Amino acid sequence: MMDLKSPNICLHYILAVDLGQAIQPTAMAVIEQQTERTTGWGADTTALRLRHLERLTLDAGYPKLIERIRSLLGELDKQDQAGKSDLVLDITGTGRAVGELIRQRGLEPYTVTITAGSGEMQSPDDIRDWRVAKVDLIGGLQVAYQMQRLKVARDLNLVPTLLEELQTFKLRPPTLNPSDPESWREGQHDDLVFAVALGVWRAAHDIPQPISVRDHWDKRLSEGYKKMAKAIV
Repeated sequence: MMDLKSPNICLHYILAVDLGQAIQPTAMAVIEQQTERTTGWGADTTALRLRHLERLTLDAGYPKLIERIRSLLGELDKQDQAGKSDLVLDITGTGRAVGELIRQRGLEPYTVTITAGSGEMQSPDDIRDWRVAKVDLIGGLQVAYQMQRLKVARDLNLVPTLLEELQTFKLRPPTLNPSDPESWREGQHDDLVFAVALGVWRAAHDIPQPISVRDHWDKRLSEGYKKMAKAIV
């Protein structure tokens, strides 16, 4: 059995939130990202585990949502070996206002707007703001799940619902209607799919280093500074 407390392993957590609007619920998913030291003193993601699924009731307002997010992040930060957990928000249906509200409450989310077409683009004005194509976002989730890179804890209450959503999901570009912010969705409820997909997407963009890797490069950097200092003297 692998020692998850080994200095060559890092467990990092991602809280992904699909923000609902009007009749749509808000879904939250927690992804545990396991990274391990590679032979060249780098790091690679070796496992993704779905640890938590949750839906907020339709009558839950944003203040209640923010407090729930803050509570979950507080629990995850205590376990996160990278130092701090990530928060990712799908703001496609709600717009930037909700993301700004959450930032004003002291949180630092990555915001994602789901688009048609393909590819992704980082905002030139905000490194935490992204536009990501639906086909890429959901395709990444389906590949991770079907290749068994993403492990799903079967004892989570909403897992049967998530698997049903995955099976009925049609991987095609969204039809966007400017007058209907929910037009890009596939079905009445596919919020769990998008929440988990966001977590998997974020894991692909950040690979936290285990403590042994960080210590190695800190030592190399310190030795480099000492050599520079001697050369100057």
